[in-house]
Amino acid sequence: MVKTSTIKLAFLQIKKTNHDSITGIICVKITSWLSIWSISMVEEIPYLQKKPGTALVLSGGATKAFYFHLGVLKALQPENITSIVGTSAGSVVGAFVASGASVDTLITALYQKKVYVPKFDRWIRTLTSNMLFRPRYRQLTRQTLTMGVSSLKFIASLPWLINRDILAEAIDRLIHSQQITSFFDSTAIENLFKSLLPSADFADMEIDLYITGTALDYRTRAVFNGLYDFETEEDHFMTDVPIHKAVRASSAVPGMFEPVLIKGKYYVDGEIKRTLSADIGVSLADKIIISHTYQPLHSQNGHSVRDMGWLNVLRQSTITMFNERINRWREFYDEQKLNKKIIWIQPEEDDIDFFLAPEFSFSPEIQRKIIKSGERAALKVMNEVKL
Repeated sequence: MVKTSTIKLAFLQIKKTNHDSITGIICVKITSWLSIWSISMVEEIPYLQKKPGTALVLSGGATKAFYFHLGVLKALQPENITSIVGTSAGSVVGAFVASGASVDTLITALYQKKVYVPKFDRWIRTLTSNMLFRPRYRQLTRQTLTMGVSSLKFIASLPWLINRDILAEAIDRLIHSQQITSFFDSTAIENLFKSLLPSADFADMEIDLYITGTALDYRTRAVFNGLYDFETEEDHFMTDVPIHKAVRASSAVPGMFEPVLIKGKYYVDGEIKRTLSADIGVSLADKIIISHTYQPLHSQNGHSVRDMGWLNVLRQSTITMFNERINRWREFYDEQKLNKKIIWIQPEEDDIDFFLAPEFSFSPEIQRKIIKSGERAALKVMNEVKL
């Protein structure tokens, strides 16, 4: 059920549009309905108990977000964090920090490509490209054979397609021949956390940890944690899922990584259902720090993203969509006057190095640049807001 205040907000957004522009009306309606879909449950969750201290909310955004969050935390060195809400890449950072790992240790391990694990008395590799992008050879081989058979059938049928749109027919058959569920195996991510974390139990974390996922075949958001076990129409809070399994599910980017089976249901990236999951943070504390990477690059000196190639046009468009959803939330929170201190940290709008950085990169140079971007963004907020 969409709340009245949500509908009012969406209506106001449409009302402010230039109604002489059909394109403008369509774009605003799309954005507004995205807002309705996302904002409908951002009010406090009544089942959750608020604690003194600060709730930290960390967004997804691939390895790019992972590095950015490290930079933010390095600059802030926030104290009195009582809960962490992490999604996708944010769940990776959140799990490490909640277990007691320091940000400096994580950054050092990142640069050295390895970390010492006392409980095993040995060094192990940290996340690398070979570990993250491990092809699913069996499925890829099966898919290649399927496409080969489909192509042969298509070629054989060409004489009967002479009066039809051959290109459209070829595209249709190509799409229908796709049977592979993902290109890469994310088992290594799960195994890494099994090795590094002192415990797989959420209840053993030094800081309350909440990791979100999206049910692939249902409308619910999964919230893996160590305190609450209940289910509503929108959410399913679970306490009996190990952290390494939760992180893998939350990071399962559709198409890239296989959906993760948990208790008879498949789960994928947590941001599919709800970007940020700020409502959990708002429910857990009166002071919330939200770090996200969905900041479009704003034009400087007349330059356009259009001149940076199709990939950056796609990147800018996708980021803008997420950014609009977040902005609607911020307006919603302001309208509700929740009497909470919500601190938003995102890349600077003219940070071209951050914008152009690949979503998945293990280059030390890029890692350092993005961590610096996180530090700059956090320091800027620190100068504007008394933390």
